[in-house]
Parts: sequence; C-alpha cells; structure tokens
Amino acid sequence: MKSILALLFVTLLTAALPLEAQEAPAKKMKMAPLNEAKDVRTGKIYWVTPEKNRFTIRLDEGQWVVAPDKTIKVVAFFLAEGGKITIDGAEGKMEGLQKGMKVSVKPSATDPAKAEKVEATKAAAEDKKAADSEE
Repeated sequence: MKSILALLFVTLLTAALPLEAQEAPAKKMKMAPLNEAKDVRTGKIYWVTPEKNRFTIRLDEGQWVVAPDKTIKVVAFFLAEGGKITIDGAEGKMEGLQKGMKVSVKPSATDPAKAEKVEATKAAAEDKKAADSEE
C-alpha cells in the first residue's frame, strides 16, 4: 500500500512541476529538399551556407513543384566542383550570394542537386533604393 501511495505522490509531483523544469524535445530543423529537375531554376536566394557550399532558392511561381501532399517552393543546391558563380555579371564567390538576390541556376547534368552555373543579380528592392538615392 505504501509503494502505491509513494508512486502516486511522485506522479503527482512530476505533473505539478513547471513546464520550464521539464526538458523540451529538441526542435528539428526543417531542410529544403534538394533540387531534382534538370532544367534551369530561377528565383531568389533564400539561404546561403558557404561553409557547406550550399544555398537555397525560393522558386519563381511558375516553377513550384506541386505534389499531391505539398507544394515545394524552396529548393537547395550544392555548388558543383568547378561550378561558376557570377554576381551582376562579374565572377563571384559563394560568400557574395545574399538573401533576396535574383538568381538563375543551371543544375549539373549528372546530379541536379549540384549547381553548375549560378547567375545572381541584386534584388529589385535594392535596385529601387539605389535609383532613389541617385535622384
């Protein structure tokens, strides 16, 4: 009888602890799926991780991947070995890619998850700010 009461007491005590004291499960980071299409993808830079040689783009509306259970609007790429990046027509590096830049990505013929050629330009909002400041 004592063991049942002790177990009941411990259970009630555990339930009464504040939520902060109970450890919350680790939040799983949602990753963008890797590109699977072999045609050129266009959109805007969404995220850049230079140390992993990876970037994600938010696809333009006509390029969304529509599946029965979801619509994929953001896809990820790795820069292929020997892949080229141009930013506003000049040779660039992964570190030069910034969120919001308009981008056109040509996937590798052998692995569409790897970008063979990346052409990026400043975002339209940045262009407008620059034009306004010149007036």
